Amino acid sequence: MTNKVAVVSKSGLINNLFKLIFSTNSLNQGYRALGFCSLKPVSHALFNQHGSKLAAVFSKQTLLCLGYSAGLIGLMMTSIAPANAAQGVKVGQRILMIEMTPALCSIYPSRARMRQCLEGYSLTVSGLDLGYGSSCGRGGYPDLTPLQLRVVNRVMPDASVRNQAWRQYGACSPMRASFYFRQIVTHASHLQLPTELNTGNSYTVSKTRFLQQLVKLNSGMSATGVDLICQNSSRNQSILTEIHICYEGTSFGRCPNRVDNCSSNFIISGGRK
Repeated sequence: MTNKVAVVSKSGLINNLFKLIFSTNSLNQGYRALGFCSLKPVSHALFNQHGSKLAAVFSKQTLLCLGYSAGLIGLMMTSIAPANAAQGVKVGQRILMIEMTPALCSIYPSRARMRQCLEGYSLTVSGLDLGYGSSCGRGGYPDLTPLQLRVVNRVMPDASVRNQAWRQYGACSPMRASFYFRQIVTHASHLQLPTELNTGNSYTVSKTRFLQQLVKLNSGMSATGVDLICQNSSRNQSILTEIHICYEGTSFGRCPNRVDNCSSNFIISGGRK
C-alpha cells in the first residue's frame, strides 16, 4: 500500500475501486483466462510492433507468450479497416469509459435494478472505444467463459453493460471478445485514481486540482487526455458522472473530442446517505 495521501494503491483500479484484493495467483489465473501469460514481475520490456507500444513487466517466459499475442493482434489491426470511427475516435486511439456509479444510479431510477447499483459499486467501466464503430453488421453477445466473466465482472458487473459495450465498440474490431475485455481489464488495472472516487462519501472538488492529481498519479498522462463529464442536479449543481481516459495504442494520449462540461467545482457523489 502506498503512503501518499489520496492515492489509490498500486494494485490498481480492479483491486481498490471494488474492494476486492487479488493475490498474485488469482490474478494469474484470471489473466490466463483472458489470454494473459503468468504475472512474474522481474523485468521491464517495451514492445514496438505495427506502430503501437506495449509496456509490461513480465518474466522471460511471459514475454515470449505476450509478444506472440501482441504480434497477432497487431497483424489483424493492420489488415482490417475500420467500419466507422465512433465519436471521432480513430483506429489506434482508445477511450476507456468509467462511470461514477452512485451518481448515475441516483440520476436514472431505471438503473436501480442493475447489479452495480444494487451492490454499491463506486466505479464501473462502461466500455472501451477502439474506433471501429458499430456499423459492420456484427453484434450478438460476447462469448466469455465463466472464469473470464469472473475477472471482467470486477469492473463490468452488469451483463447488459458488457453486451452493449461489445456490440457498440468490440464486435466490429478484429478482436475476439476475450481479447477485447482483456484490454479493458488491462487498462483498468493500471489506472490510478484519486481516493475520493472510492470512499463512499460525497465531495465538492476543484476541477483543476482533480485533474492535476489524476495526471500526477499516472505517468505519461496529460490533462488533454482526460474528459470529465458532468450532469446538473435539480439544484443546478455539477455532478461528475463519467471519466474518459484516452490512449494512443497502450500509452496515454489526447482525447479526440472532449465533452469537458464540468464546472470549475463539481460534486463526486459517493452514494452514502
